[in-house]
Amino acid sequence: MIRRLLFEDLAGTFAPDPEAVIDAAATDPRYLERVPGLLALLTAAGTERYHRFLAVQALASWGCGAVYPVVAATAEAGRRSPWLGVVRDLAGRDRTFPELAGAVAEGRRHTAGTAAEPARVAALTALVALGDELFFDWQLAYAADRPEAADALAEVVDRGLDRTDEADFDRVLQLAGLCAVLGRHDHARAVPLAERLLRGDSRLTVRVHLRPVVAIGA
Repeated sequence: MIRRLLFEDLAGTFAPDPEAVIDAAATDPRYLERVPGLLALLTAAGTERYHRFLAVQALASWGCGAVYPVVAATAEAGRRSPWLGVVRDLAGRDRTFPELAGAVAEGRRHTAGTAAEPARVAALTALVALGDELFFDWQLAYAADRPEAADALAEVVDRGLDRTDEADFDRVLQLAGLCAVLGRHDHARAVPLAERLLRGDSRLTVRVHLRPVVAIGA
């Protein structure tokens, strides 16, 4: 079933990258006819872990309101999530949560103005709360570039600044990116957070991320 749903285009031609099929729904709504099949796959007892994750990714990208509580629960589980590590990049870094954040971001094209949007925002907020805990690459900042995420952004940056534990990713740089996004929607709250980030780490990459928030000399 997974091949027909996410590894074939509308003509039935094999697509080795399921993201090509997932992304195709942005321009061809006929792919959304596969939502019932994906929901069935997601809840079927024998579905493989990776295939279940792909179903969640696709459904979140396609604005399926029923899947956003699953994304939120996955975020709340964090490092305890059984999906952690199910997708990795060539450097061995986990891509599970970056892909989920990207999917939730893309889902807005289908949920805006619908009853599914509050559930999508709740899932987004849960993912933002992990911004000081897990690697998200650029996808979390992209997804959170919405005024309704401002409170969650301010909270995670503030909390991340107080952490003293070692992270397995560049936490400061990720927080700087989130702070820059916050600055577009609540500049007053972003400025003191940016200043605190810079007092702790004045690397050029951090300064560049924060340049839209505070005036920083080269």
